[in-house]
Amino acid sequence: MAPHWYCLFLGVMLTQGLLALSPIPVPEEEWIEFSRMLRDPQYRLPRTSVPQKYQVTLTPYLDIASTPTVSPFTFDGAVTIELTVLEATNEIVLHCNDLIIHELTLTTATGVAVGLESNTFVCEMPYSFLRVRASSQLSANTQYILKSRFSGNLQTNMRGFYRSWYKDSNGQKRWLGSTQFQPGHARQAFPCYDEPSFKALFDITIIRDSTLQPTVSNMPIKVTTNVSGRISETFHTTPKTSTYLLGFIVSDFEIVATNKNVTHPFYIYARTTANETGNFALEMGIKLLDIMTEYTKIPYYDMAPNIDMKQAAIPDFSAGAMENWGMLTYREAFLLYDEDNSNHWYKQRIANVIGHEVAHQWFGNLVTCSWWDNLWLNEAFGRFYQYYLAEMGAPEMGFNTRFIVEQLRVSMLSDSVDSAHALTNPDVNDPASVSAHFSTITYARGASMLRMTQYLLGDETFVKGLRKFLEARKFDVADPNHLFSALDEAAREDGALANYDGVTVESYFRTWSERAGHPLLTVTVNQTSGQVRINQARWERDTGKSQYSQIWQIPVTWTRANASDFDDLKPSLMITEAAASFDRGSTGPEWILLNKQQTSFYRVNYDHNNWILLTRALRSNSRTAIHEFNRAQLVDDLFNFARAGLHTYNTVFNILSFLEFEDQYTPWISAITGFNFARSRLAYDSANLQKLDNLILSLSKAIVARLGYVEKPGEPFLDGLLRTSVMNFLCNIGDEQCLSTAKTTFEQWRNGGRIYPNMRPWVYCNGLRQGTAEDFTFFWNKYLNEQLATEVVVMLTAAGCTKDTTGLETFLSAIINAEEIIRPQDVSTALSSAVTSNEENTMKVFNWLKRNLVQVNSALGSASTFISNIGGRLRNEAQITEFQNWLDENRVTLGAAYTTGVNSIASTRSNMAWSAKRLSEFTTYFDKGYVEEELDLDEAEEGEEGDPEEDTGDDASIAALSTVLLLITVSINMYV
Repeated sequence: MAPHWYCLFLGVMLTQGLLALSPIPVPEEEWIEFSRMLRDPQYRLPRTSVPQKYQVTLTPYLDIASTPTVSPFTFDGAVTIELTVLEATNEIVLHCNDLIIHELTLTTATGVAVGLESNTFVCEMPYSFLRVRASSQLSANTQYILKSRFSGNLQTNMRGFYRSWYKDSNGQKRWLGSTQFQPGHARQAFPCYDEPSFKALFDITIIRDSTLQPTVSNMPIKVTTNVSGRISETFHTTPKTSTYLLGFIVSDFEIVATNKNVTHPFYIYARTTANETGNFALEMGIKLLDIMTEYTKIPYYDMAPNIDMKQAAIPDFSAGAMENWGMLTYREAFLLYDEDNSNHWYKQRIANVIGHEVAHQWFGNLVTCSWWDNLWLNEAFGRFYQYYLAEMGAPEMGFNTRFIVEQLRVSMLSDSVDSAHALTNPDVNDPASVSAHFSTITYARGASMLRMTQYLLGDETFVKGLRKFLEARKFDVADPNHLFSALDEAAREDGALANYDGVTVESYFRTWSERAGHPLLTVTVNQTSGQVRINQARWERDTGKSQYSQIWQIPVTWTRANASDFDDLKPSLMITEAAASFDRGSTGPEWILLNKQQTSFYRVNYDHNNWILLTRALRSNSRTAIHEFNRAQLVDDLFNFARAGLHTYNTVFNILSFLEFEDQYTPWISAITGFNFARSRLAYDSANLQKLDNLILSLSKAIVARLGYVEKPGEPFLDGLLRTSVMNFLCNIGDEQCLSTAKTTFEQWRNGGRIYPNMRPWVYCNGLRQGTAEDFTFFWNKYLNEQLATEVVVMLTAAGCTKDTTGLETFLSAIINAEEIIRPQDVSTALSSAVTSNEENTMKVFNWLKRNLVQVNSALGSASTFISNIGGRLRNEAQITEFQNWLDENRVTLGAAYTTGVNSIASTRSNMAWSAKRLSEFTTYFDKGYVEEELDLDEAEEGEEGDPEEDTGDDASIAALSTVLLLITVSINMYV
């Protein structure tokens, strides 16, 4: 289907997005190629004319046998565009790409022909322009009609109007045609004004083969007729919409679930073998659509006459999902759920994804960002509401809890380098800066900004402002000013910002949306007087301090030990300067803690005494008096402070010793992330890595005691989800009971037993790690016969865990197999599994690559991803030398992948240097363990006007490495 190189590229980008558990289209991948258009005026359409209405007719050829005279996987088309010329001009410019224009005419609205300079029309690349030049000037403010006949190709890269396939119950390959038009691929289906601001009405007609099921599109079918043995289906007129939100599916898909509601119809479409796996998506979809209707006070079913709601599972899909108005499309794994075989992660994922796409029907479809440089107006709302809606629809899944670790924390990491981009950046002009503009920051950081604003204004005011925004801009486009104006109007009406000295939503939000990065608040407490001083400065993750100086308007909440209140989340002060102070309201030793429930987007570092007081509290029986989210915040902040050298690892481990008593979700998810980074840095020193693993095992006793190793019937949803993460982690570091449980359960499965879905990720992996060649063969045969997409991905993720060389090479060969044993959309998942699932597999994969380099280049287009993964996992000088020599010998064949390999070696050397420089911090704690520290109140009073004490030993600073580490950010991210 799709070229493997392209799908691998998409998959790598998707994997990066999955670090943030992005459920969505993680469109970072598609924006890269498209990004050159974003700010370069040469790629933008002139606004001398605008469309009002399209009539689009397409005839796709999927059944090759029934159309022998037609080239397979092509389509014929015709379009009529009613347009208005706004300014006098002799040229109409619109988009087309990979289309052959057979005929084109231009007339006035009354049917008078307009003379054209030429009868030959081509799609002008690289701009994708279709220029229609008139012989005389076209009149301003006048209606014209453009008609065209054309033909095109069903794409193979999961963009535009493309082809996909699946196997039916008889093993027969069935072809289908589907669409993915965001951000600018509608032009591959028909000539159009393919930018979001050119909204119009659409009448779509599909003429399909009679052997297929009725076509699915944005609107329901209005008229069905026979046309020369084929079936013509014309759909009801769409709402006024952007081209990227159009969609259609030509297939033999069936309705696998429906609410059978005549006035509010809702359907789930999928392949014929999907059975009842659409039921959960139907249940969640109906619930979330109703919640969003009530929330916005704009009923979905009133958005257009005859509108319905359809969700479809596509076998090959580059994004996670797509919000086509009225016809949401998804990867199968993100829509089809099997109660007996899909795990908790996919259950919450499906609810999460549906929430995102449902939210887009309002934020994105009804009101659309005016141009992609303000994409966050679409995607930040989608990301925010995928948690907010799902929490209301399925509170047992803990979406509010998971937003913090899955979105806020991950986006803070991406946002903490000096090269990070702002949400809205008016200075984005060159292709490189625009490419970077579409990222986790746009989605997850944007969502975190909305969450922070919700708590600042209060939920009622926030909702009121959003309703004003939607009502004012419906069926139109918007920019950030429209949002700020609506929220400020609501804030004035409710007095929501009255206590913040003239701060407005606009002034506050612009400090966050038009500036990259986020602050570190450095807090100094005079424990005698109770005076608290706060300094803000931009945080940088490798050195602790950015090279850029900037000030945010920061909403601050705080509480203290003897009057703790973690529930009042309305900010008590707004910091607008570099420094601020307030009175704690008490005297004597007492901890203070900022950012209750981590509602705001910043890190907090305290002075030495306050850390001692927090450590004592965390290790005491009153540990849970500190909110779970804040215990997790402390864990995450401390690991990041250690990474940057702001505190030594022995100091941080001393505070984090409280984990031996901790057994809740968010602290442990944060701890696993932090420990994994530390483990990656000790990977070159097996003896000390083992000591770190032993430390982790000792700290995990409480969480293991509460969860156990085996799923418990009726347990809380989050416990099942957490156990999967904890067991994956503990098995990786050698927990004996985890490994024993995995081995026994895997053997029972081979003998006809069943593995609980939530246990499969770690049982499959560690069963294979401890297994034989026969174990892998059994497992692989199961994979080859598996059709449930959620299970397919779980198995691919585990397949690389085998230590059997023959089995590993079978897996690697499948990745580049032309028969698509592994679907293109899953290639990157498989490749990552093969290279990174076992330490000893790195060199095995390298040896296989040396023998199969030509085949890898042919199948994937490049060996870059293989090489990057291998180079980043070399553990000693001998391996580095062998790898470098091979790179040099094959430089011509490798092409650009050679540079990738050299850079990966540089990354590995930098990591080794970091490890050597910081190692003594680890060994200090390994030798001494937890040390009870004493307060030094005299020192605190003397240092009141200074910054909090930092660890300043030789091992604490890595400033000398900062430049190199900045260059290897991507590699670091892969470990984190």
